[in-house]
Amino acid sequence: MKKAKGISRLLKKSVSYFDRLSTNGNSLTFLTSPPFALSLSKGERGVFQQPASQQATGKKILRLYLAATLILAASMLTEPVVAAELPTVEVGLPDDGLFGLGGQYILDKGLDRKNGFVMKPRWAGVPEIQRLLGIKAISVGLMTPEAGLRANLAGVPIRLLQPYQTSHMYVLARKDSPYNSVDELKGKPVALTSEVTTLYNLFDFMMRKRGLNIEKDFQLKKLGAPPAIIAVLEKGDVEAGLLWEAHVSRLLTSGKYKTILGFRDELSRLLNVKVMPVIWLAGLEPWVKENGSLVPKLRAAWTEAYRGLQQDETHFRKYAKQFFGLEKPEELTLGWQRAKIFLLPADYTWPDASSMKAQKSFLREGVEMGMFPKEAAELIDGMYAP
Repeated sequence: MKKAKGISRLLKKSVSYFDRLSTNGNSLTFLTSPPFALSLSKGERGVFQQPASQQATGKKILRLYLAATLILAASMLTEPVVAAELPTVEVGLPDDGLFGLGGQYILDKGLDRKNGFVMKPRWAGVPEIQRLLGIKAISVGLMTPEAGLRANLAGVPIRLLQPYQTSHMYVLARKDSPYNSVDELKGKPVALTSEVTTLYNLFDFMMRKRGLNIEKDFQLKKLGAPPAIIAVLEKGDVEAGLLWEAHVSRLLTSGKYKTILGFRDELSRLLNVKVMPVIWLAGLEPWVKENGSLVPKLRAAWTEAYRGLQQDETHFRKYAKQFFGLEKPEELTLGWQRAKIFLLPADYTWPDASSMKAQKSFLREGVEMGMFPKEAAELIDGMYAP
């Protein structure tokens, strides 16, 4: 827009300058038809004045010619700027859950291009995304602090770039069961995801803080995805299941289930913090160092995503079936009300001192309780990108 206005001003100035040109001997008379012409009549050379209409026509033609020349010159100068391409960043996005919904929000709203890059999504399950980062098949994607720490222990330098959400996980039991506390499930069969997942590790941390060892004190049934966990719950093969939103909402609307532990509130209580992010956008350290100018752009896009998404029920409903398997009106209504509260607060900005302290406390206490090897303690501070 600014370039267009500049060209317009240039044209006006040029045309105005032409209007001031006279037709006397000191002007650029060679640019236009002269106001007279020679005529031969009866062998004599005479002079006659050219009609005023012809003078006006010549002047008009010249003005058009000058304008076209300036426009052509301007387009030649500006063409390289218009043709400049934005850098592309491949990002591992989960095809299930709030983080994936946020990635879709960025794509739909053009928040990547708005912030100076093009996001190329790599859709996969959460464990697969973390595996791809671990083998360096992708450089940017979803990561959690405990998975990032284990990757660093294995020699894969993961750097946490931008937090996105708090824990949206729950322990559920059948509504008619006698269980009202997770402690009452001791010795009972419980379904959850595998050891490499955040759900497993957060549950492990919380139970260790209660003096319980989940591998010894529960009969764990480790499954890969929500449909499998829901299936064993429905069949009665387990007494409880660990799931995340909005799958939790779908079970609650059936009227057959209840929640007996919410991860977000329990973590806040244990770590004495208001906001405890558990899902992050992360990158491999070599990529972060080579693309330092892109890091603030990625942060800006994901910040806009969690702020905008929690106000956009239409976006949630549009993709609720794809990311959460929600279809019924009552599922959509409850799912929206419950899921949006796990996005970071709209007024939250990173870095945040209290959240950082809680993050490091979680990992250091995990080392002390035996979740991670002792040598992991020295890697914690370096995991968070400045």
